[in-house]
Amino acid sequence: MSQFEFGYAQEDITPAYGADLQGYFNERLNKGAYDRLSLKAAVFRTGNECAAIVSYDLCLFTGKVVEQFEELLKQSGSPLAGKTLYCCTHTHTGPYTSDLFGHGADQEYLEELKQKTVYALNKAYKSLAPAELYATETECSTLAFNRRYIMKNGKTLTNPGKLNPEIDHSEGGIDSMIPILQIRQHDRPVMLLVNISNHTDTIGGNYVSADWPGAMEKEIQRAFDYQIPVMEITAPQGNINHFDVSTMADQTSYAEAKRIGKGYANVILAALFKLKKQENINIQTAVREFEAPYLQLTDEEYAEAKQTFEENKDAVMEAGRDFTSEDIARGVPAVKKFFAERAIQCRENPIKEKRIEKQLKIAFNDEIAIVSLPAEPFVEIGEAIREGSKYPLTILAALGMGEIGYVGMPWHYGNGGYETSPSRSLADRHVGEAMIEGALELLK
Repeated sequence: MSQFEFGYAQEDITPAYGADLQGYFNERLNKGAYDRLSLKAAVFRTGNECAAIVSYDLCLFTGKVVEQFEELLKQSGSPLAGKTLYCCTHTHTGPYTSDLFGHGADQEYLEELKQKTVYALNKAYKSLAPAELYATETECSTLAFNRRYIMKNGKTLTNPGKLNPEIDHSEGGIDSMIPILQIRQHDRPVMLLVNISNHTDTIGGNYVSADWPGAMEKEIQRAFDYQIPVMEITAPQGNINHFDVSTMADQTSYAEAKRIGKGYANVILAALFKLKKQENINIQTAVREFEAPYLQLTDEEYAEAKQTFEENKDAVMEAGRDFTSEDIARGVPAVKKFFAERAIQCRENPIKEKRIEKQLKIAFNDEIAIVSLPAEPFVEIGEAIREGSKYPLTILAALGMGEIGYVGMPWHYGNGGYETSPSRSLADRHVGEAMIEGALELLK
């Protein structure tokens, strides 16, 4: 049996002062950094089989950007082309890497990102050396909440506000499972990979940050007493965030990112004693493509959107204030107008080209598999994949190999909640089922 090998490289991808930050509806120009953003490249090899993961402290990027990464990687002659999983942590305090809410991608930044991606992957490949792989899993159920609530009027609201008396019950549950991988070389841990379901949006404002995954990494490094890299792979979290509606505590700040990061770090550190060494490791990769159609607006939805727009056409958001999901729940007129315009564009200016996306699997023996989901999937999608997977430890890489937006199950559409509100790019209500089917095909 061939020796298992591991290589690692990391690049600073913090944007320049003044860069527009992605993740909210309004413009937010970077005034500095709470902490630096990183690109982390991990490469694995046994014999002639290899695979890689690149994780970015970024909100998202599209499948077309992934294709550009791959093209440059092929041109460099790397054997990792077609065998690399690219994914984002989904921080909402990083630069624009895609067109969203009327904001354009920072093309100069993207060009630099492509070069750093290929450089890091090639550097990590050159640093391959004998290693050992360990794995375990743990749970945390106190830091994440299902953010969609069924109100007393029967409608669904996202982030309806703290202590809102109109809340009846949450629409669904959370995913508390946290798979953990550890790589060791010379009997020394050299990387941790953790898979956590939670939204990476605790800070807001105009300062760059890796959010709670960055804070978690610092806390783990403090415990290890050296700078062990911690790669956070975000699990399905499209309907999950950190807001506890049963308390009035302020949960939007850098301090909140540190609280959550420290909480996850403590849970992970406490579970490391359970790590089990993986023997005689084989690496397998597989890729599949699938079509992700766009949502079609019904006649009734179109008429309702036009009426809402007409009723709120003169509304504007106050200058200098973030446009938040709480504004959506409160029905702020400028927000109603914004979403009505998006719905109208579904009918009047639809995207006509086919949207073809990729999913990639990386497996270690028949014990561990990582599979990508190019979206912000709801947790129910992740649950279905884990339930049907033959691999005891299945790691779900949301925002992996691209990002087509929020994807739920069919029953999540049509009753409210801004994740499933119509827009030109929103996926059809059956794309979640196709994503599950494709993941399970890869995980056979």
